[in-house]
Amino acid sequence: MVNRVYERKAAHNNDARLASSAIWSTGKLIYYRIFAKIYGYCGSFAEIVMVNSTWTKGHIDELWHTKSEIVYPPCDTERLNVLPLIGRKPMIVSVAQFRPEKNHSLQLKALARVLEKYPETKSMGVELVLIGSSRNEGDAKRIDNLRKEANELGIKDYVRFEVNAPYDLLVSSLGMAKVGLHTMWNEHFGIGVVEYMAAGLIPVAHKSGGPLLDIVTEYDEKPVGFLADSVETFADALHSALSLSEKEYEAMASNARSSASDKFSEEAFSSDILCALRPCLT
Repeated sequence: MVNRVYERKAAHNNDARLASSAIWSTGKLIYYRIFAKIYGYCGSFAEIVMVNSTWTKGHIDELWHTKSEIVYPPCDTERLNVLPLIGRKPMIVSVAQFRPEKNHSLQLKALARVLEKYPETKSMGVELVLIGSSRNEGDAKRIDNLRKEANELGIKDYVRFEVNAPYDLLVSSLGMAKVGLHTMWNEHFGIGVVEYMAAGLIPVAHKSGGPLLDIVTEYDEKPVGFLADSVETFADALHSALSLSEKEYEAMASNARSSASDKFSEEAFSSDILCALRPCLT
């Protein structure tokens, strides 16, 4: 965040009006650096520090001058592991609140690029299903803008919005889709990506933060999904995932599921947290 303010890059958490002003950016930069010093001072008193990912560990270790232990958040992999891999549709599912940092607009642009660059995907029956909650008027307005964007991009017939969907619909969608889409930059961990993998979906996730360093990594020396960081690379990754043969899809999905169960299950969490707390318990 400090680097983004320093470089004066506009984003959902760095207003364009402030980013364009050298005076406001300098003031914000001073504030963040002072806050980081205070934050680091307070954190330095902790005897045991646990973090949720490699990305978070890098930041906390630097700020707090400590050696933190990584304890991945638990995912109920057992419940999702029962979803069958056979009979899946060429469906892309995105599960995320309709918040600006989730960057749903990038998902729409990526799908539009897939359909433009790989026209054969139109005959596959590809569909992007956006599942998420709407918390307030701001979210509702954002969803309306996304609907308009889908129409402007000419992909409204390939996109479905499921706002405040019930849990049964969420699970049934995860059980039908082949691909799980994630586009948030520098998400600290990314439990949604883990849930995709446990449910048997091929993750196509942002090449940053937790998905890059901890989740969408090779397991048993085989890939578990795809990473991307732009409209073009997301389009290529989506096409690659959708173009897998049934045998290739089942092999990658099974490997992704095994990775999620091995690294991010409730059992793994219990073991890791006990190991991290051992100095205090003995």
